Amino acid sequence: MRLRNRYDHPVCSQEFLDALWGFDHEVGHQVGGHAHSVQSPVEIEIAEAVLDGEVSWGDARLSEEAGRWVLLAQFDSEVAADMMWGDAGALYWLIRPEDLAEQRFERAMFTWQCG
Repeated sequence: MRLRNRYDHPVCSQEFLDALWGFDHEVGHQVGGHAHSVQSPVEIEIAEAVLDGEVSWGDARLSEEAGRWVLLAQFDSEVAADMMWGDAGALYWLIRPEDLAEQRFERAMFTWQCG
């Protein structure tokens, strides 16, 4: 099943996902930009957490909330640095743009995924 069929959000478009996976393992650690999700889009995971899991996947509020978050930082597993998050996973911090602009980093949200 294509993710686009489950969520109406730009990070779920097949073209976007294909472009990200085109980087393969070159993405690594990053500050800002678009998350290189190991599993499903991390914006959706954050939106589900913010909405306390009370909305279904088809609910427009989930997509709207996901659109309010941007990547702050991502840290991948890296054998050379002795960092392994689960099974070759990654750590993600997302933040709302207005909170980033006002340097309210305590409002950032965290999630992680592994393969």
